[in-house]
Amino acid sequence: MLPSNAPILVVWDSQTAARLSGYVTEILHVEGYNWFAVHDLASAPVTPAMLARHAVVVLTHVAISDETQNNLLDYVNQGGALIALRPPESLAAACGLRPEGRDLADRYIALNKTCALNEGVSLPTLQFHGRAELYQWHGDPAHVMAYFAATSKVVTKHPAIAVGTRGRGAWAVFAYDLAESTVYLHQGRPDQSSTGPYPDLDGDRSYKPNDLFVGYLDPALCPYPQADLQQDVLVRIIEWLAGRTSPLPRLWHYPEAAPAAAFINGDGDSMSREDLVNTIATVDRFGVPYTTYLMLRDHQKIEPEYESALRQYGHDFGQHAFAGALPSLAEMRSGLESEMEAFRTRYGHDPVTYRGHSVIWAGWTETAAYLRENDVRLDTNFAPGRYHHSGYINGSGLPVKFMDEDGRLIDLYEQATLSTDDGWTTDKLFAAPYSVEECIAQSKVQADAAFDRFHTVYHPYFHPIRTRSGPLSTQSWLEGILAYCRERGFHFFNGVDWVDFNDGRRSLELADYGYDRETQTLTFTLTAAASARALSLILPHSYHGAPMRRASMNGDSVPIEPQELEGRRQVLLPADYTAGALHVWEVQWASGDCEDCA
Repeated sequence: MLPSNAPILVVWDSQTAARLSGYVTEILHVEGYNWFAVHDLASAPVTPAMLARHAVVVLTHVAISDETQNNLLDYVNQGGALIALRPPESLAAACGLRPEGRDLADRYIALNKTCALNEGVSLPTLQFHGRAELYQWHGDPAHVMAYFAATSKVVTKHPAIAVGTRGRGAWAVFAYDLAESTVYLHQGRPDQSSTGPYPDLDGDRSYKPNDLFVGYLDPALCPYPQADLQQDVLVRIIEWLAGRTSPLPRLWHYPEAAPAAAFINGDGDSMSREDLVNTIATVDRFGVPYTTYLMLRDHQKIEPEYESALRQYGHDFGQHAFAGALPSLAEMRSGLESEMEAFRTRYGHDPVTYRGHSVIWAGWTETAAYLRENDVRLDTNFAPGRYHHSGYINGSGLPVKFMDEDGRLIDLYEQATLSTDDGWTTDKLFAAPYSVEECIAQSKVQADAAFDRFHTVYHPYFHPIRTRSGPLSTQSWLEGILAYCRERGFHFFNGVDWVDFNDGRRSLELADYGYDRETQTLTFTLTAAASARALSLILPHSYHGAPMRRASMNGDSVPIEPQELEGRRQVLLPADYTAGALHVWEVQWASGDCEDCA
């Protein structure tokens, strides 16, 4: 049970018709804000005393009573901080937004460069999904963080995100539901799934994740992790609101304070044992782990002893199941169950990560639920297809979980694939094929963007069979991108390690959180239910004009090395977290003449 005095309170209603509104808790976990509590309005109303215990309150897109609205506004007046995701128009009006009585759906948002919270950010217009209210804003234009846009190039004067102050407190209003929009950016349209009225929209006679996004994902925006970038907007808002009284730590995405990570894997697909041996030898030369997804017919080529030896050396294996190109839900479920059991029988362990042959995906989230039934924890099926040649098809380069239409989270990470070797070197995706030299160049562009700009996971796949010598061999491409990512400083992981790291990261809880204004010192305690190695906290380098001077955990000093991340100067504080142990942090910001900071 999360503590009632957690820095962040999420106000939700388990009986709401807006079932996807609860996804905001997944967004907070993805962004490293584990320290939140959830209050269910279906159980009890919020009270002033309850609200006063939290630094930031996030109101989800739910219906609220007049009493709840008044309590929220009084909380802000008394110095509280409120984030409202598509709130009732009356609450938005109380914050200075004038309702027009009109709605908008499935358009764009454009960040406003005059808003100080957008400093250091340069982005094109981004898509949002779902419905939104239209408002007029007659206050300071610098208080509008983003405007709605009719097209990718036509920006309106209707605020999509506005921020401001009221009484002694502050607020932020999203005119659209960030949670609902993020689910649709991650998962596409339910009615374009294999069980919806518009299946196989890309016409390739296969049910694939790509079908969910045809006509829904702007192809020009595939190079941008749109959901992640809008979550970054939320992070900036939380930092601003919480930072009015104290800095609020969050957890960085990657181990060892790395700016980004790389996940290198491939599918068996008729490979020989020699193909895999060559691929493993290649990645080993660069010290990079490799995850292989085996078809049933690959089992006879890869002995359990060899598979076990490679896992001991840091590589990983999963199943590459196939239930047909156009499976029913029952066929998909049965096929996965049969093949996963065959994998366990052959190799003696669960296939923790998964990619299906031809990335077949039945239903909207049903396949995700079937994978979880078989103890799979990470999926990689969301890959580019026709109309989407490469890039972030699900709007994210981070490990994100699924939510079904009833608002239930599925404990399965999706790590979307950014590029496919067969999709780039052939016309399979109905685009002009690249030469191997062009593949290397384009891969470097993707890797640079993941590392420098988006801080996401760079995730291509390379089939072992395609590394064979010949005119379309990808051997030099694989070698080139491994060398480049190693030189740039990516953190590399296999599928199982990535699941373990993210489980550990999400298990951290915060207690004893406090800030002493006089000494400018932040103290708190972190405990972990699962161990996590080299996990970093992230905090602003400068707070209220004073630089960070000292940081320690359990009395041991932690180096302070400021760097530019996400468009602002921040500090990553790495440490190992042992399950069940207390990790007591003390961080101080102070001017140069501070005697205690030497």
